[in-house]
Amino acid sequence: MDRISIIYAYRDREAARIEASFRSLDRQVREGFEVIFIDYGSSEINAKSAMRLAEKFHFVKYFYLDVSHQLWNKSRALNYGIKRATNPYIFIADIDLIFHPHAIAFLKEVADPEYFYRFKMGYLDQEESKKIKRETNFEGFNPGRFGNVNGMLLTSRESLFHVKGYDEFYHFYGSEDVDLYSRLKNYGLRSQFVEDTYFYHIWHDSYENSQTRKLDHYPRLKNVLRINEQHYIYHKREKAVVPAKQTCWGEIIPMSRKRLLESPTKKIRLTNILAEIEHLLLFELPNSHGEIVEVEVVQSPYFGSFKYKLKKLLNRQTQVYSSLKEINDLILMHIIFKYHNYNYSYKISKDLRSIAFKIEMKEY
Repeated sequence: MDRISIIYAYRDREAARIEASFRSLDRQVREGFEVIFIDYGSSEINAKSAMRLAEKFHFVKYFYLDVSHQLWNKSRALNYGIKRATNPYIFIADIDLIFHPHAIAFLKEVADPEYFYRFKMGYLDQEESKKIKRETNFEGFNPGRFGNVNGMLLTSRESLFHVKGYDEFYHFYGSEDVDLYSRLKNYGLRSQFVEDTYFYHIWHDSYENSQTRKLDHYPRLKNVLRINEQHYIYHKREKAVVPAKQTCWGEIIPMSRKRLLESPTKKIRLTNILAEIEHLLLFELPNSHGEIVEVEVVQSPYFGSFKYKLKKLLNRQTQVYSSLKEINDLILMHIIFKYHNYNYSYKISKDLRSIAFKIEMKEY
């Protein structure tokens, strides 16, 4: 009977979710599966916690990727896992997933190289999700609603290689799953939706409800869900099989390259004047061929002064300033559209008054 590789992509979530998901796998009536757990740059304390949990379950293979300095990219994390899976069929899981005891048996029964499978999901509300710290039986949970749109997928490893995995353009959250479904169809696979409920989803705040409109030390981009949606629409219109401009996939910048960012050849210090940022992003950075560029953006003291506010009120400003949140979004847009395959790091200071961006620019 064919074996299954289950792939998780993870960064900085509470350990109780990981344990609940692993325990539900430990209760499976059928064995013959492995878990590829990709920790995509968690903090040291969360990474140690996740690794200790992984060590308790014989079926888990834990991989830590030192990318905490880069934006969350679920697609790249999953692609890294796909390339390390050893079984012919892959199930894409989620750290918030509780498995029915017969889930693996069902996956092994239906796995077919000509199909990819999508699944109905039972969603636990916030109160019901508190049970995960004491409840391990699938039957002990009571989902508040069910949904048909989620990222759970069963397909062959071979088919994922043919379509070059997930599109690594997608950052943060949204559309990477439906994009893959569309490209698998264009490749020639048939889609099958499973009506029976084999998975419950632990509650968490949605990305739309998180603080994407405010600056936070954890980088976030306003409107990224709509940007991702437009990229998916583009692929669908073009009937894409492989992601546009994705020449490599599931690859991580090696440590030897990351260390180059510690020795910048060009340092640029800017304030939150919009013209300075626009010139950096549209001219200076694209023309810094072969340079290791370090950019620091600090909020000008004048930006919060009474004089600034008065001039703005009277419409007498001679220089346009942007908030650090607006500048954050401008830089993140350029990273996603132009530089997500580059060697870079991006950090927001804890006091939210400065942004540090480093990047190794290519020679050409």
